[in-house]
Amino acid sequence: MKGTLLLAAGLALQLSAQPPKPADTQAAAPAGKPGAQRVFILKYADPLTMADMLRVFGVMVVANPETHAVAVATTFPDVLNSVDDAINRLDVPTSAPQNIELTAHYIIGGNTNTPLGTPLPKDLESTATDLAATSALKNFRLLDALTIRMRAGQGADTAGSAGQVATGSPAILTGLRVRTATVSQDGASVRIDRLNAGVKLPVAAGGGQYTTFDLNFNADLDVKAGQRIVAGRVGMAKDQSLFVVLTARILK
Repeated sequence: MKGTLLLAAGLALQLSAQPPKPADTQAAAPAGKPGAQRVFILKYADPLTMADMLRVFGVMVVANPETHAVAVATTFPDVLNSVDDAINRLDVPTSAPQNIELTAHYIIGGNTNTPLGTPLPKDLESTATDLAATSALKNFRLLDALTIRMRAGQGADTAGSAGQVATGSPAILTGLRVRTATVSQDGASVRIDRLNAGVKLPVAAGGGQYTTFDLNFNADLDVKAGQRIVAGRVGMAKDQSLFVVLTARILK
């Protein structure tokens, strides 16, 4: 019995001294998720701006301004098709800013002669004919002409002086202001928001003193490029009116 116990103990000692059996190196590693990566070289768009836009697709994006490129990685290969389409749409040359020129002619119309203004230039004679037909007024003179230029989507204003109503009187002041002017999508017309055309006309008050008669016209307008339109009319007296004739040009 004692010999049996000694044999069992020796066998256990031998087994414990053996090194552990190595793991099966043939076992398959866990499969990784399918994915796709692609580098896009941009022609026009800013890489940092493009990267911000592409993250809406749930992809990982690295932008490199030096190489003008973006690298896109995703676990869903089909998403790259949407990314590619977006880049093709966004990576295009931006059009040069358009400039707009507006010219306002301040024309006085009446049935009696007035010392205000100057005779109409030749290019406004056809406009005077149209005004006479629609207003029943006969005589037309140019009080002032103001021109402003602005970048599309912005506004501008200017002011002028149109002489005196009499010797020693304050000057006649004119003003033109536009809050914003934009070009239509087809490039054929100009949208004018908050146009204000005004005249400050001195009026004798006796004793060599003058008060100011304010003539103002406000409107939102659409004007075809190159077209001259009568933007508005403001009454000055019983048989006298101020007409604002507007021309819009789109400058490339």
